[in-house]
Amino acid sequence: MSGLWKKLRASFTTRSWRAGAYSVFAAVLVAAIAVVTNLAVSALPASVTQLDMTEGRLYTLSAGTEQVLASLDRDVEIYWLVQSGYENNTMEQILSRYAEYDRVSVTQVDPVRYPGFAAAYTDQTVEDNSLAVVCGERSMYIPYDDVWTYSDYDAYTYYLSNYGQEYLDVFTGEEKLTGAILYVTNDELPALYYLTGHGETGVSESVLNSLALENISTQSLNLMTEEAVPADCAVLALFGPVSDLTDRELELIEQYAETGGRLLITTAYTEEKLPNLDKLLEEFSIELVGGYVMESDNRYYHYGYIDLILPDLGVHTITAPLTAGEGGYTVVMPDAQALRVLTEGNDDVTVTPLLSSSATSYVKQDVAGAVSYAQDDDDETGSFMVAAAAQNDKTGGRLVVFGATRFMEPDFSDMVAGANLDLFLNGADWLIEQQQSISIHPKTLSNTYLTFTDSTANIIKVTVAVVVPVLFLAAGIVIFMRRRRR
Repeated sequence: MSGLWKKLRASFTTRSWRAGAYSVFAAVLVAAIAVVTNLAVSALPASVTQLDMTEGRLYTLSAGTEQVLASLDRDVEIYWLVQSGYENNTMEQILSRYAEYDRVSVTQVDPVRYPGFAAAYTDQTVEDNSLAVVCGERSMYIPYDDVWTYSDYDAYTYYLSNYGQEYLDVFTGEEKLTGAILYVTNDELPALYYLTGHGETGVSESVLNSLALENISTQSLNLMTEEAVPADCAVLALFGPVSDLTDRELELIEQYAETGGRLLITTAYTEEKLPNLDKLLEEFSIELVGGYVMESDNRYYHYGYIDLILPDLGVHTITAPLTAGEGGYTVVMPDAQALRVLTEGNDDVTVTPLLSSSATSYVKQDVAGAVSYAQDDDDETGSFMVAAAAQNDKTGGRLVVFGATRFMEPDFSDMVAGANLDLFLNGADWLIEQQQSISIHPKTLSNTYLTFTDSTANIIKVTVAVVVPVLFLAAGIVIFMRRRRR
């Protein structure tokens, strides 16, 4: 027994045992370091551990959102309504960024297992990856369809018919989420009143909902029954009137503007003269030329429609998010009316073009009686404003005017990845000086493809399928022959 014990003790002192013990110790140490490192890394926020390498910085929060989240003084709960296994990766990534802030928490809830939970926030049918944002008694529901959209109708129908799925290439999750957080954490919202009683085109429920997500409450207003513009009016809007303001309405609106009021106007084509509306615009040094702006340069109109123009964007706070980054965004203006800066306008007013047609565009005045939209010799030619922002430095009054009345609607805005609606909302935000919302813009997920000519593609195919294998075979033969000679 003692001999066996001596042999056992001696085995622990051999060089092979020491080498083996060292190897085991090193392996245990490396494993321990790996476990501790993983635990430490998992505790770090996603913005630190996961680099955003996407082309459009899809998972990186904008400065406006960071400012909003950092200044929160109330707790906000984001409920992610999705079944297990159906989580959208983009949504998961962006929510993890919001959850890094102390005042924000994210909770995943299965709407199928707990149908009554979502019913507390919406009466709609809840789709996976919808959201509910809650703070105290205030809440806002964000349906899945509002978070994603498409900008290419042909691609949308192709994917839907061939794969049974939507082609979604624009993510508005950050814009909607930050807007909802601002909404639920603010008890009093700026009010936008829109006039009625002049045959206004008005705006759709979709646009009104978008204004709500910008934390702007909306309400109709008939000035013919009022003594003054409501005291809580942050923005007074005229959406495509086709009959003129009464003298009394003009007087009330002028009083409102002279005390720093803010006006948002979209114009609509009409053969009727509107002298009071013209006078209102003139007080901000803007003249409505009328007619429709047509483009003769195919780089400035959309798919063969010369009245569906693609204007250049001006330099202004309103347009900045659309022009930022490589390529920027395009705006499409349907049946746009021309605007002009008055040469002898109000010296206290500064006018900035937001959208301008090309130098070869022209104005077709008699649209109703025109046989065609082709350019005639008597059509005025040149570059025309089709949207502008004006500010009275003396009174503080502001005006944003768009020379088209339905450009912000989904029918047109979806053609350009939501840029039309974004421009409209930016205009409203600028009027009420809500700068943090202006800086948040939808992000495009469209892939950029590398395109080859047929000859280049054939060269690549031959190289990959023939040349590379032959080179490897030749290298193998050379190595084999050298080793054999040894």
